Amino acid sequence: MKKIAQYLLMAGILAGISIPTFAQNNTNSNDINQQPNIDLIKKNLQTNLPDLTIDQIISTPFTGVYEVDSGRKVFYVNSTGNIALIGNMLDLTTKTSYTEQRSNDLNKIEWSKLPLDLAIRRVIGNGAESIAIFTDPDCPFCKRLEAETTAKLKDVTIYYYLYPLSIHPNAADDSKKILCAENPESSMLAFMAKGKPLGKNNNCNNANKLDKMQLVANKVVQVTATPTIILPNGKIISGLVPADYLSRLIDQNQIESIPTNNKQK
Repeated sequence: MKKIAQYLLMAGILAGISIPTFAQNNTNSNDINQQPNIDLIKKNLQTNLPDLTIDQIISTPFTGVYEVDSGRKVFYVNSTGNIALIGNMLDLTTKTSYTEQRSNDLNKIEWSKLPLDLAIRRVIGNGAESIAIFTDPDCPFCKRLEAETTAKLKDVTIYYYLYPLSIHPNAADDSKKILCAENPESSMLAFMAKGKPLGKNNNCNNANKLDKMQLVANKVVQVTATPTIILPNGKIISGLVPADYLSRLIDQNQIESIPTNNKQK
């Protein structure tokens, strides 16, 4: 039963079950008094869920309930960390979803944290807007994204980071072949969108970028599925989306500018 409970909790976190939080401006005069509870919660969580990554534990306006941040996901525990709460909480007076607000906060990164010089760069039209895509060359949904979605975008620069998943046995090798191609952008798009074969070279200096791309995916963005798309303001969305919907998301999630030292010409 203990193993089942651990599995359900971890599965809920990884699968993105709506999990509430009250982490907006939670600091208050009582924070210092909460530290012993937080230390106990962390200790018990590490004992009960040794594989869980704990980024931070903070108090909430709900007395006796604490928020645990793990990657881009959150869940709740009691004051000992031995009981977890999974579900959706609302402020009934304002009809505000704390879950949605917090999810929006967590599912964003700063563009300055993306090493754009590492990515495969593709310019469509005038390239005015910028997005990033973490993709697996053997992922069916990633292939459809290139064939059905990105091909219809206008005036956008796309920065691709190859992120081969272990469930696709040839993905790592195919990624290296793309990076070793004379033109990685053309090779990748021809393979993913049109099914054209890749070259045979998978051993070149450029192939070393793959490990660095995977590090960005795991540590900076915390990618859990492909494709994962980073919008102009850093908002993160996952999965296959239609071209018109992605275009609207790009328009709705703009920023005034990308830091000069991180924007390529």
